[in-house]
Amino acid sequence: MTRNEWFKAKRFKEQYWLYVVANAATNPTLYIINNPADNLSVKEKIELVRFLVPVEEWKGKGVKTCGH
Repeated sequence: MTRNEWFKAKRFKEQYWLYVVANAATNPTLYIINNPADNLSVKEKIELVRFLVPVEEWKGKGVKTCGH
């Protein structure tokens, strides 16, 4: 689940349903879980995607402006 999905699950409680499809490629099986925030034990995994651009890469390619 994404962070936003988890926050929604915690907010909506009994009005929130999680649909999980296991073995989607070979033998799809649907699992439906009501109120996953209270009924599942989860492990938070923090993933961050960002791109670092070195100074020497952008400095000669941008247009320098006055800070007015």
